[in-house]
Amino acid sequence: MKLIGFAIYLGIGAMLHALCVGPQFDWHSAWTFGWLLGWPIMLVISMWAFALMIVLVVGVGWAIWAWLEMIADWRERRRSKRPLS
Repeated sequence: MKLIGFAIYLGIGAMLHALCVGPQFDWHSAWTFGWLLGWPIMLVISMWAFALMIVLVVGVGWAIWAWLEMIADWRERRRSKRPLS
């Protein structure tokens, strides 16, 4: 029964390896063993990296939006101060 549990554990690691690294196992690479045997740790690291990327994308989008609003406000003030010709 413990062997079946270990097989399930390795199977989850293999599926996550295929999802994140690729389906080809390179037995000379530490990434393969890291995903097969240490997949809970690698999964937490991957989730944190994914969350950080989402925060970065949202932050850059917010900064661009704020910059565009600043330019629009500046143009509006500039147009309202212009004398009529």
